[in-house]
Amino acid sequence: MSVAPLTILVVFGPQGSGKSTQVERLAKKLGLTIFEAGEVLRARAQVDEKIHQTLQQGELVSDETMLGIIDEFIAEHQSASGYVFDGYPRNRDQFNDFLTIATNSRARTAGIFINLSDASAKQRLAGRFTLVDGKRVTREDDQPDIVQKRLETFKSETLPLKELFAQNFELLEIDGEPSVDEVTKEIDEAVGKFLDS
Repeated sequence: MSVAPLTILVVFGPQGSGKSTQVERLAKKLGLTIFEAGEVLRARAQVDEKIHQTLQQGELVSDETMLGIIDEFIAEHQSASGYVFDGYPRNRDQFNDFLTIATNSRARTAGIFINLSDASAKQRLAGRFTLVDGKRVTREDDQPDIVQKRLETFKSETLPLKELFAQNFELLEIDGEPSVDEVTKEIDEAVGKFLDS
């Protein structure tokens, strides 16, 4: 697989589709820099009550806030050969901002959509936890009622990006139901074809 002078890959899909794992593997394989929106926002939420409240309600932070965060990230990583975005853009307005960024940077750009059913998403999130002092702790935004709201928000806000990526860049559709390794293999093959085309 070869990487163009500047490559931008955007991985998106419903909650529980394994985006973060796939983003890490893809970035490592291609030597790209990761922007993980959820991680950045959760860190900001520790010191910003407005962002904390927004995440608690299962909603998206403002487009203006996200654009500011993205601008800071790109400024800090100007020497990168490319980026893998996880969690941005998340709606049509953010896509318009992203379109400007990608166009101005003349980056080779593709959206990678990992498809997953609601049932599988809920099942995976219900079993997700981190260990804190030897105890299993579930993330606040993985509570069932918040998960349902997040999935509804994904369908109304983020799912339409499939069409926008297909119209403006490349759209690579991936089946997120199989095992993690099988999904990685499918992504590697799809991205390989994209970069070599």
